[in-house]
Amino acid sequence: MDSPPKRKPDIEDLKALIRRLRAEDGCPWDRRQTPESLKIYLLEEAYELAEALDRGEVEEIREELGDLLFQILFLCRVHEEQGLFDLDQVIEQVLQKMIRRHPHVFGDQRWENSEEVVRGWQAIKAEEKKGKDPFDSIPKDLPALLKAHRISQRAAGMGFDWPDTQGVLNKVREELKELEEAIEQGNPASAREELGDLLFTLVNLGRFLKIPAENALGRTIQKFLKRFRWMTEQTSSAENPPSTLSEEAWEALWERSKQTVG
Repeated sequence: MDSPPKRKPDIEDLKALIRRLRAEDGCPWDRRQTPESLKIYLLEEAYELAEALDRGEVEEIREELGDLLFQILFLCRVHEEQGLFDLDQVIEQVLQKMIRRHPHVFGDQRWENSEEVVRGWQAIKAEEKKGKDPFDSIPKDLPALLKAHRISQRAAGMGFDWPDTQGVLNKVREELKELEEAIEQGNPASAREELGDLLFTLVNLGRFLKIPAENALGRTIQKFLKRFRWMTEQTSSAENPPSTLSEEAWEALWERSKQTVG
């Protein structure tokens, strides 16, 4: 007689595992975790997933998605134990929110393109948070580039924006000129302020190009690291250490790295 097919694990199995870990005879480490102590692991897993997405490694993405899902379910369980809410309530709330914010899909609203969707989304959020600071919901600890993107996106949704990409490019040139003037004047405080203005404007340029500056810079950092590691490998067995290389030698190595590792 054939045995019944093995059931695929689902989210209920993961919830049961977490309950077992948190039980009185479960894992001492898991039992003592709190929402405060779990924050660092939540952030770590989110960043690991983001890096896996950058690399495009499917197996790694799947693993990191699982790790992040575990942290989310774990946090839900901790709050459920405190009598505050459970996973079902979390799902119900986000379902209602997504339906409410997509009236062009679930209602009679007609938005024809992504730009109209973004404007409509921002208008709905503004109505939901009427009477509140429109920027309060932006996490204060977001990385600066991402935070700048969200703030400018929120302001644009309220009508404060350039008319087109050319307007942002003109502002970039203006801010770069002001930074150059501050540097020429030898004024560090002014240079710091103008550099910040330039960075903020570049974030807005990325927003217009639909290229978040946080993502673009992250990719550039990875590209730089890959090239520089190759360069140091080429010099590791040389008689002269990297610190003794001339500017011309570094430049030649850099060009070779671009051809070799991309």
